[in-house]
Amino acid sequence: MVVLEAESADEWEDVVSNCFVPLRTSSFSAGFRGRMDHLRLDDRVSVSVVTTDGTTADRTARLAANAANDDLHLSLQESSRGTVRQGNRMVSVRRGSVSTYATDQAYYLDYSEPDQRQLIVQVSRSALRLPAAMVADSCARIAVPASDAARVLFSYVSVQQRRAVSEALDGIYEVAEVTKDLSATMIHSSFASGRVVPQSPGGLMFTVQDFITSNVATLSVDDIAHEFHMSRRSLYNLFGRTGSSPADYLRNLRLASAAVMLTDPAHSAWSIARIASECGFPDSTTFTRAFRREYSCTPREWRRSTYEGTSVLVA
Repeated sequence: MVVLEAESADEWEDVVSNCFVPLRTSSFSAGFRGRMDHLRLDDRVSVSVVTTDGTTADRTARLAANAANDDLHLSLQESSRGTVRQGNRMVSVRRGSVSTYATDQAYYLDYSEPDQRQLIVQVSRSALRLPAAMVADSCARIAVPASDAARVLFSYVSVQQRRAVSEALDGIYEVAEVTKDLSATMIHSSFASGRVVPQSPGGLMFTVQDFITSNVATLSVDDIAHEFHMSRRSLYNLFGRTGSSPADYLRNLRLASAAVMLTDPAHSAWSIARIASECGFPDSTTFTRAFRREYSCTPREWRRSTYEGTSVLVA
């Protein structure tokens, strides 16, 4: 991970040009500050968190004509708002917006409002292994529809960014391959009517885990396998890479959710049976047995320890 900071538009132009592609930038505040947290995974993909007080960036036609690569930018707007323009199309972006644009074509980014933050995946077109027409169509419309695949991609790279800050990033080759795979899945998904399944084991695993987390109270193992066009055996083999199983993962998420609800004042009037049901357990007896195995106390004891200010020993 490389962290670069700038205190002027000229310094910032050097930072973004070195990390991305040559650009012309301008700032809109006398006390401008910009920061780039840049994680290069391999020579065809990188992940960056960009924070500024407000800038514009101009990839001029002359600069684009001299492009040395075929990179795309997949950008998530994390705060503030702005506009992205490429060719004859311009789209507005706000928090949560995702956009795709090509670095070998001219583009203009207006992020002049303060408190800007973008999460950007720069990835080679050739690394995506998608039809050229599909990639071109994605860039032509710039805006990427909100989708599970977009959320999964940016959740995954956010996790890797945080890991890189606190520890050496083990398995960086796999992280690079999964990032490329999830990038391709996001673009492909924006043109598909059904779910597009990632091709890499790591990408598939992260996507399955996201699906379970988003639907934790209502799923069965068969539901998960069906969603991803897999047999139960294939699903168990996938989780075997982590030393766990889909049933264990599902149960542990439900128990963690229940533990939070038991100590949340907003649910203080809920019965144990209701919390068990809301978290996907068929009855309070099954819930209590599983909870005791995981937390070495009953749900009622867990709740009482919070409201009475006592501590519970957790195994």
